[in-house]
Amino acid sequence: MLEAAPRMAPGEQKAPSTGNPEVWHRSVASSLSGSRPTQALESSSERAPCPPRPAPRPAPPLPSSLAKWTADVPPPPRQAGPGGEKMALSRGLRCCQRVFGWVPVAIITLVVLWSYYAYVFELCLVTVTSSIEKVAYLTIFHVIFLFFIWTYWKSIFTLPQQPDKKFHMSYADKERYENEERPEGQRQILAEMARKLPVYTRAGNGAIRFCDRCQLIKPDRCHHCSVCAMCVLKMDHHCPWVNNCIGFSNYKFFLLFLAYSLLYCLYIAATVFKYFIKYWTEELTNGRAKFHILFLLFVAIMFFVSLLFLFGYHCWLVSQNRSTLEAFSAPVFPTGPDKNGFNLGIKKNLQQVFGEKKRLWFLPVISSQGDGHFFPTRTLSEARNPLLASEEQWEEDGLDDDNLGKDGKCIWNLLFWGESLCCNSKVLWHVND
Repeated sequence: MLEAAPRMAPGEQKAPSTGNPEVWHRSVASSLSGSRPTQALESSSERAPCPPRPAPRPAPPLPSSLAKWTADVPPPPRQAGPGGEKMALSRGLRCCQRVFGWVPVAIITLVVLWSYYAYVFELCLVTVTSSIEKVAYLTIFHVIFLFFIWTYWKSIFTLPQQPDKKFHMSYADKERYENEERPEGQRQILAEMARKLPVYTRAGNGAIRFCDRCQLIKPDRCHHCSVCAMCVLKMDHHCPWVNNCIGFSNYKFFLLFLAYSLLYCLYIAATVFKYFIKYWTEELTNGRAKFHILFLLFVAIMFFVSLLFLFGYHCWLVSQNRSTLEAFSAPVFPTGPDKNGFNLGIKKNLQQVFGEKKRLWFLPVISSQGDGHFFPTRTLSEARNPLLASEEQWEEDGLDDDNLGKDGKCIWNLLFWGESLCCNSKVLWHVND
């Protein structure tokens, strides 16, 4: 038997025969609002505008007693998720690292303060009997001590210099770089940015040197320090004994600190040795002064030997115009790695670090050449093909056109073209790329 269809209440609209439930709901809504359902069924894609929601009513004010009580109650603590715990842990480790970074500086400071007390009071004021000898010892000692403390202070508190804003990525370039998934496309974006910058060194794979953490193109001889968490111009190394990164801004101060430290230790050992022998042979019997003088000589000799090797190594680096990082890994140019790429000769290498004014060489004041973003290079391509050398390089080498006669210019041009014809094609290919 067939079931009878359910009766419809008066005023109830029949559901449309369409299979779209959204149309059916709209028809029911229109029937409830008193409009014709056929208007809602004309187009299933058209939607009636929603009426604006009424503004929320403001909460009624609390009584004075409850308001005073709720004001004293602190808000509930936020429940940190896994990401928040990691951030808190990293911040805690960073704080601990900063605190423990000053431990070597505190040790050096305590040793220096003890050496000052042992030399001035126990040696000069207690042990030395001659007044002239006391005045001479104390005068020379305080002059060396002043320069030693001055250079140590400058090495610690001279902040490392960071690259300029022009080496940082703009917002548009950063968006392009992040949206580009292909490594070749990212290299092309960096190459377009580097065309406007004085950047000549490359990464090991030949790409532009880029720092993902600082979001900048690294200038020549610039590296990222993981301890300082920033890129440092002409970075040499991070020294724990000064708790600072040694780079372009304070490399001269660090070298002078090593030099005056050597002189400080040498002077103490030379002046204390005579009285060390007297205490050793028991000519002098003061027990407290004997203890300080014996240990003063041993500490001075120990630091002198260790500093001698370190200072000698950095003197060799300055003569070759290299940093500590470049000594272990040669800088890469468009033509390939070249450990002597920045070597311009001993005189010019010294002038880059200490400046052209020799009266400022031994003072811890800023006198280095340049701004740390650009350094003259002596690349393989310039050494093999004179045509690729810049005009400034010829002026530095004394080959300016003003110093050559007409015959000299003709001969020099012939040498240029002859050298270029005989040059290796592979070198020219890499330079053009």
